[in-house]
Amino acid sequence: MGEEMCVAYVASLPDTELNWRAGSAALEEIADPLAFGWHPFDLELEDEFVDEDGEIPEEPSLKFTDVEVLKTHGRRVLDDLKNALEGRCTTSLTIGGYCAYLAGGLSNGEAPSDEYLAICASEGLPGGVLKAVGFVLKPSEPPSRRAGAQGDVTDTDVVDAIALGLGTKPKWRGADELTWIANAIANVRPHPGDIDPVEYYEDFTGQSGFDPLEDSFLSGYVGDQAAGDDHQDEKAG
Repeated sequence: MGEEMCVAYVASLPDTELNWRAGSAALEEIADPLAFGWHPFDLELEDEFVDEDGEIPEEPSLKFTDVEVLKTHGRRVLDDLKNALEGRCTTSLTIGGYCAYLAGGLSNGEAPSDEYLAICASEGLPGGVLKAVGFVLKPSEPPSRRAGAQGDVTDTDVVDAIALGLGTKPKWRGADELTWIANAIANVRPHPGDIDPVEYYEDFTGQSGFDPLEDSFLSGYVGDQAAGDDHQDEKAG
């Protein structure tokens, strides 16, 4: 049998400090066994699911649907994942707007490393647990600049929608266009117009971790009220 390359990864936004304590707390809140994504076949030999003799039960085990047993296994998987990302066989690199943690190698049927197994096992953890740690659930999609904005609609989708909405109309209708543009933006950002402009600017700065007034591109789009001298003096004070 020939060897093949096996790679597993998890990803976060760059400079995200992984919060394992938050992930553990989120795991304890899980009440639905269906939130876990492991297949019983993958759990048959795990300590939490074998019988008293350490053997695979002859009959399908109710443990596979017991949320408390699944959470016990989840705690171990989360600990193993933390150790894996700190291990020598895991590499981190920034690519496509994400920080990816990768482990793997050549395999002739066996797992290439314990780190690889740990990352693979983490795929069965509930999405809310992984998000609480700081991982993104859809690293194959274009990232958002604001942490936590990953969802079914991305920044790129919204830009495409606005481009199509304006580019395919022979005439623009002023305020009507602004309404649907604001509604489209609300898929990935707080809805523009729902709060005071200065508060919107401050929320954006706090959530994104940078001041748009210090960005050579974005600074030209910050409204006068938010960028006014009085507000800047208040910030400085």
